[in-house]
Amino acid sequence: MKKKILSCLFLFILLSKDLCALRFLNGFEGIPIFKDMEYVEDSLILFDKVEGRYISSKISGKYPIKEVEEFYKKILPNLGWNFHKSNIYRRGNEVLELVFSIENNLVNVVFSIYPLK
Repeated sequence: MKKKILSCLFLFILLSKDLCALRFLNGFEGIPIFKDMEYVEDSLILFDKVEGRYISSKISGKYPIKEVEEFYKKILPNLGWNFHKSNIYRRGNEVLELVFSIENNLVNVVFSIYPLK
């Protein structure tokens, strides 16, 4: 009985640590930030218009572009975003575009959501 309780407690601590460590992109519902990349302060732009919403936000970190790109290519379809073409996804009436760049040896990713035209 003691072993069972300790096993459950260990599993709970392990799972809660992983859930607490998961961070999400500011302004975007449920899009996780890759590993320990950082949100770029004041990068969030948000407009709500009749034709739809316009959102943009940026993260930065020291990882190979390919690794970050592959992560989002795998995770976004699980969040309902359908691959359209290179770094462009669609969900409902919206488009999600990821733009990758390198600046000061850091990979930057700008996420933009805008209405499907």
